[in-house]
Amino acid sequence: MLPDEPRDDLKDGQKATRVRQEVTALLESPSFARSKANRALLNYLAEEYLAGRGEAITEYAIAQDLLGRDDDFDPTTDPIVRVRMRRLREGIAAYYDEHPDRDMRLEIPRGSYVPGLVPVLSLSARATMHTTPDAGASVTEYASPKPAPVRAATVRRSRGFGVIVLLGLALASCLFLYGAQVSDVSPPLESAQPVVSAYPRIAILPFANFTEDQTHDEYGKSVQHQIAGDFGRFGRAEVDVLSSVADKSALTKVDYVLSGSILSVGREIDLTVELTDAQSGEVLLQRRFVQSVEQGDFYAALRAVSQQVSGTLTAQGGVLSGIDGVAPSGRFHCVVLTDDFLDGLSPERFQVAHTCFQPLLVDLQEDPIAAASYGTLMLHAVPGFPFMDVAALPEEMYVTAEEVTRYAERLADRYPNSDVVFTLLGAVHNATGDTDRAIHELRHAVDLNPANPTSYGVLAYAYMAADLYEEARDAALEAIRISAAPQPYLYLPVLMSGLVHRNARLVDMARQHYAMQQEPSRDVVLLAAAAMIGDTAEVARLKAMIGTPEDPLAGLRGFVRGEIGQGALERYLEAVGVNVPDAPCLSSASGNVNRELVCPP
Repeated sequence: MLPDEPRDDLKDGQKATRVRQEVTALLESPSFARSKANRALLNYLAEEYLAGRGEAITEYAIAQDLLGRDDDFDPTTDPIVRVRMRRLREGIAAYYDEHPDRDMRLEIPRGSYVPGLVPVLSLSARATMHTTPDAGASVTEYASPKPAPVRAATVRRSRGFGVIVLLGLALASCLFLYGAQVSDVSPPLESAQPVVSAYPRIAILPFANFTEDQTHDEYGKSVQHQIAGDFGRFGRAEVDVLSSVADKSALTKVDYVLSGSILSVGREIDLTVELTDAQSGEVLLQRRFVQSVEQGDFYAALRAVSQQVSGTLTAQGGVLSGIDGVAPSGRFHCVVLTDDFLDGLSPERFQVAHTCFQPLLVDLQEDPIAAASYGTLMLHAVPGFPFMDVAALPEEMYVTAEEVTRYAERLADRYPNSDVVFTLLGAVHNATGDTDRAIHELRHAVDLNPANPTSYGVLAYAYMAADLYEEARDAALEAIRISAAPQPYLYLPVLMSGLVHRNARLVDMARQHYAMQQEPSRDVVLLAAAAMIGDTAEVARLKAMIGTPEDPLAGLRGFVRGEIGQGALERYLEAVGVNVPDAPCLSSASGNVNRELVCPP
């Protein structure tokens, strides 16, 4: 036993007393005081356990005794208990994260509803584990291997809403093989093999001061370091920060060179940025970026303009991913092929990407970008999800909602600092109807990398599914602001927000861009927009194109999921004579539960 390690030898009476103490501490904490649902569920589980009925607690019992479900409650179509238990476990874990001094902690293991006590190592014991590991012993706490830097791939204009899940790319087969790798093959850092990067390398030079004030020379390094840090968050390229232009030897080891000039520092930061091919010297990009300086806060403005630079160059669909002829073999090549799949959601391209990933599955466990890409393709291969018609795929490529959820959760456990991983996890939860969890994970992704337009775009769709249209509009507009070339799908949350809030100017702006979306349901949305702003000529044209479908919202209900959004579309469509039936059941059982529909299993 390690020094100062607490012992788990409490007698039954002592254990019951400690359980009561921990439950009381949790219930009296501010976070539980704000969550009636967590308080009620913890009280219920604790009372049943302390009354000696712990082993009799079941999903059915919780649903019927606590949540008011009827005798016909079916957990396969109503995941309410699993959702509540997950949130309770998250609340308990958050409490103990804030109170690391407690020598015992209450835990409810997954797959069980019985509260238990787990001894917590003292600080000295933890230090012993980290500093003096025995060569023959297993290490129970270790840092995750550093994510391999990765280069972004092109995301061209995507057909349908498949792009909303965007972020990386990824494949939809060999799930069990790779799922086991992510969950079970997690070697300590000391034994991890170094990862050979398959992605391009960028050298970033200090920015030259072209203002008339020499005191602004100091800002050259500040701009360089800020942009390098934001590039690094994407993990899509290796970044070298060079001390001067004179370091010619370093330039021979990179693929690209990023340089720039500071034109103005005052009321605004005015920068020019240039990207060149390190070998040929060809200029690949020249662009100017301007950001207002509010209240004299130069560094806040610098962070904002750096996000624009890094998002434009390094994000999915950015400049680097659009350069032809530079894709190396290996993981990045597969990422590019998956990008090609997202450009039109072609089953043929899906299978090409699948074939590319097959020999690389083992390597993916050390590459969060490629692994998240793999998960994104999984999401597109779930029958019943609204992203792609999978009928043309071989059935062995199909993935269930449970499998892709488990995959994404394991990936998030392995890479808690990867924004693309949490964007995938949020997209998965949104697709399965758990919008609260989706919004939580996607906001975390945005916090991890506020320069990534993908995270904002997927977050906008999660807000839209939850009928939070102001938030959906703001997230979509931020994604548009920092995108190199904003994709048409980003304008749907903006357009829907305008319809919901009767903002004709917003609707008119958004519809111009959304009209570029290649999706059958596009014309239905555009018809509602034309009806809202009184564009009678466009109403007549679109009505003739749409005809009389049985359910004009059929292709939209998986995204515009709430009563507010669907009600707005229904109101404007019926105003011009297009009948909209009541919402039908979705193929996603959890989606039906989220929309409070009573549907057959």
